[in-house]
Amino acid sequence: MRRGFSLLPRHTSESRGTSAVRMLLLICVFAGVAWLYTKHFDRTLADIQTRAAVHDATGLLDSGQMRQLREFSALFRDEFGVELVLRITQGPVEIPRLKSKTLFLGLDIKNQTLIVEYPAWMRRALGPGFTADLETAHMAPYFASDSWPTGLMMALKRIWDQLMTLETRETPAQ
Repeated sequence: MRRGFSLLPRHTSESRGTSAVRMLLLICVFAGVAWLYTKHFDRTLADIQTRAAVHDATGLLDSGQMRQLREFSALFRDEFGVELVLRITQGPVEIPRLKSKTLFLGLDIKNQTLIVEYPAWMRRALGPGFTADLETAHMAPYFASDSWPTGLMMALKRIWDQLMTLETRETPAQ
């Protein structure tokens, strides 16, 4: 006498070994799904963090430039543990409350100014002359030629290069 309808076939002659292998495979599937979920979650979290790093109130940056700036943000976070915050405005830049590990760049397109705020260790490492040159002399030609997005990326590259130079100079040769 049948006791109800089942879409699954009955396995009446299943051995203990087959049952153990099936259970092991089922556990592997769950472990694989859990691992993939954590990888997806980590990637999504990193993407959210980099999207929050760049705020273009002007809307003048194209998607490729935004992507490059977000990549710079990820590089600074991964290599130096520094959160990069970029604010691009058409008026005076308001410096937000910054954490101790935040590199802030504020770009005022209308008044053609760049404001840079470093974490304390970065300020000491780069020195005041580097910052003054970056805020004034570096950006002037880019503002004059209306290629300030390139100037902003080159400013980030200069900071990166200077920090990498300092890091390689401090690391002893092996």
